[in-house]
Amino acid sequence: MKTGLLSAVNASAATFWNGRNERERTILRVGAAALATLLVYAIFFGPALGGRQKLSEALPGLRQQAAEMQALSKQAAELSTGGAAEAPPLSQETLAASFASRGMKPQTLAVTDDMVRVQLNPVSFAGLLEWLDDQQKVSHLTVVDANFIALPQTDMVNATLTLKQQRSGE
Repeated sequence: MKTGLLSAVNASAATFWNGRNERERTILRVGAAALATLLVYAIFFGPALGGRQKLSEALPGLRQQAAEMQALSKQAAELSTGGAAEAPPLSQETLAASFASRGMKPQTLAVTDDMVRVQLNPVSFAGLLEWLDDQQKVSHLTVVDANFIALPQTDMVNATLTLKQQRSGE
């Protein structure tokens, strides 16, 4: 079936071609060559040249962004190496004052070098977390050990914490 259809198309094309004089055949050949050239350009070369032009237009902006990123990364590296503020020295008085400012009174508070051991009975868990967040930012204290006992009242706990002050070299 396919060969019959193909032979019918070939016979039809041969009849059409043989029915043309030499001038018409030349015009058809030139038209077919021009059409083939346009198709090759439209499929292969046009998109490539258009993309190249878009990239060349975008390149100066991309170079500027890359330079800005390098400057920002250099600035961030400088800030991270030398910009860390030294934490104030720990003292029992400053910690007791910070607890008092939050309405908390520790049962025991012991400060040795860069370690703090504190016991709070009873205390608001949310308030304690806010105090820990504040102390992490201000005094660079991190939790080494924590023990919480939930109380029947909502948001109330008994807490025992061991904290360590991080030095800038650690």
